[in-house]
This record gives sequence, structure tokens and C-alpha cells, in this order.
Amino acid sequence: MPWLINADQFNKFRRSQKNILILDASLHMPDAHRDAKQEFAEKHILGASFFDIDHFSDTHSTLPHMLIQDETVINSKLSALGIRNDCKIIFYDNSDLHSACRALWMFKVFGHNPHLLYILDGGLAAWENFGGKTESGTSSSSPKIYQSRLQLQHLKTLGQMKENLHHPHQQVIDLRHPIRFAGGPEIRPNMRSGHIPGSFSLPYYILFEKTGCFKPLNKIKQILLSQNINLSIPMIATCGSAITAPILDFILDILQHKEHSVYDGSWTEWGSLTLYPNETSLDERPVEDCLMEGPIPTQ
Repeated sequence: MPWLINADQFNKFRRSQKNILILDASLHMPDAHRDAKQEFAEKHILGASFFDIDHFSDTHSTLPHMLIQDETVINSKLSALGIRNDCKIIFYDNSDLHSACRALWMFKVFGHNPHLLYILDGGLAAWENFGGKTESGTSSSSPKIYQSRLQLQHLKTLGQMKENLHHPHQQVIDLRHPIRFAGGPEIRPNMRSGHIPGSFSLPYYILFEKTGCFKPLNKIKQILLSQNINLSIPMIATCGSAITAPILDFILDILQHKEHSVYDGSWTEWGSLTLYPNETSLDERPVEDCLMEGPIPTQ
């Protein structure tokens, strides 16, 4: 099980443990007009390295952020970053998307021991509020040897999502904004509006305090139950492009939920107007909307 630690715990941990790697996994959407690498160079936690999530995207896919599934490529990229299989990795971010969760989920898929994966609650802002040291500049690491062992049970494909639609045994939880879920306008071109039939709306931002820290787990559990989400059955998290969906995946890890995964294609795949190989109609990826069912919640 991965871990969630606060700034004080992080400070003590980094002083007392060996084989620690601190990774800034910040990522921003294009409309945010922010450059995560530049922001890292200007200020980051002392001793941290930058982890570029898109560096591990499948370049052969037309979809954004799709995860590489070639172990040889993964091993080469992680080794070049100075990462070993025995590293205790602490992820943080300085992003409204809480993208550290995406990075941690990626390492779960890569086969890194989940007990060695941590997230700094509240990210860079929490560390600065604690009085933690920061530095500027870029980082470099000596190459190491990494051996991935893909754990694809943490990832769902389009085919698996279609199968679940016809023979549902896993709840699908959508972490996009409720207006998009309800059928409002999409932020990307050539996309349909709405949601996967039968899915539940759980906007990711309601899981956080205004400080950027996670809400207490008992409150998060109450939120999930209030959305009629059944914590006793398997779940699939989805969103726009699988950047915020791993937030729920991480929470379910902390809650020790037994079976959950992330739909990597998310809405950019399911909601696309493009027909994929072996598809004859968009009816194979039906969508629903609920714009006429009443007011749309905003929080």
C-alpha cells in the first residue's frame, strides 16, 4: 500500500531513511499556461528531481498521456533518471491537478513495490508552509539499473471498458467537472459530451481542502458513500485524460480497497468522434448526459 505523509513526517523521513528519491511530478494542462519544468528550475524541494510524466507517454498513440507499456523502454528511461527498484520514492507536485497521484499510479503499473511509494500531502505549498528548504536550478542523476515488471491489472483498456459496459461488475467513477459529466461542452475539439453510461460523478477537487491537502479519510469516505459509490465492489477511475483519475486510485489504496484501476484512455478515448480499429459505429461507445435532469452541482 502506498503512503500519504505530511510535511513534518516527510522532513523526519528524509533525515532517517536511506535510498530516498524525491520527485516533483508537476503537470499542467495547456490552458493553464504554466511550464512545470521551468517552475521546477525556479524553485523545488531541496534535493528533488523533476519527473516528466509525458516522458513516459506512448509516442505511437494519438491520445495524450497514454502510458508506455514496453518494459525495455521503461527500464531505460527510469534507469537514466537514477531510479532503482529499492528506492523509496516520495512524489509531490505544484499543480492544481494533484498530478503526483498520476506519477505514483504509473510506478504501480511499472511494478515498483507499492510500500515504497509516498505522496507529500499538500505538495510544494505544504512544504513551504512548514518552513522546508527549497532550491533552484536543474537536477542530474547518475544512471542506475531498473527492472520493471508491468502490473497491468492497475490499468483498463478500451476493450475492457466496453466489456464492463455490457457485463458490469466494476463501478466506473468519473472525476471530471460535473458540468462536463452532465453533458456540458468539452475542453478538447472533436469530442462528444456526456459520460460513460452507468458511471458516477465524483469531481476530484471535492476530495481536497482549500490548502491543497487531502480531506481527512473519514470525510472522503463519507463523500464516496454520499455519491452512492459502493466501497465493497471493484472500481475503475476515469477522467479527461487519466491525470486526475489516479487521485481516486490512490485514495482507494489508502482505504485498503481490494480491487481498483484507472482507465488510461479516459474521456479522450471514449468520447472521441474517431472510430478505432475494429469499430463499426460510435454506438460501441455510447454516452449519456443529464443536463435536463436538474441543476448541475458545482461543488
